[in-house]
Amino acid sequence: MSGKTAPHVLIIGAGIGGLTLAQGLRKQGITFDIFERDTSTTSRGQGYCIGLFDLDTLFGGTLPDDLPDLRTTCHLQPLDLPSQAIFHAGPAKFMVEDSPETPCVRANRLRLRELLCTGLNVQWGKQAERIEEDDEKVTVFFQDGSSATGDVLVGVDGAHSLVRPHVLKKSNDEVLNMSPNTIVVGETKLRGADFAQQLQLGHSCFMAFGKDFRLFSGLNRATDDGKEGEYYWLMSASDETVTQPDHWLKTASAEKKLEWATEKVQGLQPLFRTTIEKTKPEAVKATAMWWDALIPETPPVNRVIVIGDAAHPMTPAQGEGAIFAIKDAVALSKVLAEADKTDVAALKTKLNDFQQDIVAKGHEAIMQGRAFLAQAGKPQPGAKPKPPKAWGYETKMIFELKPLPITIAED
Repeated sequence: MSGKTAPHVLIIGAGIGGLTLAQGLRKQGITFDIFERDTSTTSRGQGYCIGLFDLDTLFGGTLPDDLPDLRTTCHLQPLDLPSQAIFHAGPAKFMVEDSPETPCVRANRLRLRELLCTGLNVQWGKQAERIEEDDEKVTVFFQDGSSATGDVLVGVDGAHSLVRPHVLKKSNDEVLNMSPNTIVVGETKLRGADFAQQLQLGHSCFMAFGKDFRLFSGLNRATDDGKEGEYYWLMSASDETVTQPDHWLKTASAEKKLEWATEKVQGLQPLFRTTIEKTKPEAVKATAMWWDALIPETPPVNRVIVIGDAAHPMTPAQGEGAIFAIKDAVALSKVLAEADKTDVAALKTKLNDFQQDIVAKGHEAIMQGRAFLAQAGKPQPGAKPKPPKAWGYETKMIFELKPLPITIAED
């Protein structure tokens, strides 16, 4: 920053992307304020795990040295197992796991969020209401009557971003698309033999496919004693009618949703059905909706930009939403390190070029995710199965599962 005056940055959203950006700015000595509508890291559910590949490359050296090791966020701890995902597609299976060749860690989202809060003064309970900007500054106004002013404002506030309409000059209803899938989500806890069996199907998670559905089953975290696993599952089926106001899923009881998912998996081998069959109706989550938005570009930006899901909301088809948010944040922290707030024209050009670039990359990823969902579990007759990607890597084909290398203690 020698010879330059760094812009003061306002960050709206203290999720994974916003916190990553804040840490990148902190390391470089760039001033910022970070605001979050939540009242704390635990005031609402934090979502499920994130597959982080090659941590050094992903974060690009932008994190301060006082942060704990990112690997401490692994959802498998205290179990001595590598993060691992397996796609079960008939006789063939496709696997990726943490190794020297494919370094990755499946992070528990709450653990990761708390780690990324290290050294930050997050202003909690701040719900952005409106934004005003001119050639000199940008100001955000909050529902509690307070406001903040800076040189640049970054919206990192998710798929239903309050900053995006300011950037696009369109409401979220005009840009968000509901993914054409019926989706039911549930949670359960497994112990002993059931826990060990699920770990063998994929230490972190697995996907299995039926004729008209996709089952994802994942470990959110192992308990501190290593005897129990907290699991979540997503049953999804392509359904073009899901947007209709009278779709059955919108009014179905938890029991009906669980019944639908249970019926779907009856054609699978029993070992794949465990998480669903062990789920109680009260642990079936509210109807899940997946959203994306095909935004090929944004209008020319001034002092306000969006990153992460605020810029390119995508379905979790390939687990890339949080990864893109991190990549955006890392790249933006480097752009801002080279910016000079006194050279307004150059600052706006840097911001605009950056915005258009990440929106274009997000658009491409969304199209790939749509194609994956459309083709998942539907191989062409006689065609060689194509290895899917997971956590930034092409998966490796295997034909049998290895025995679990650890013993899960029984009560």
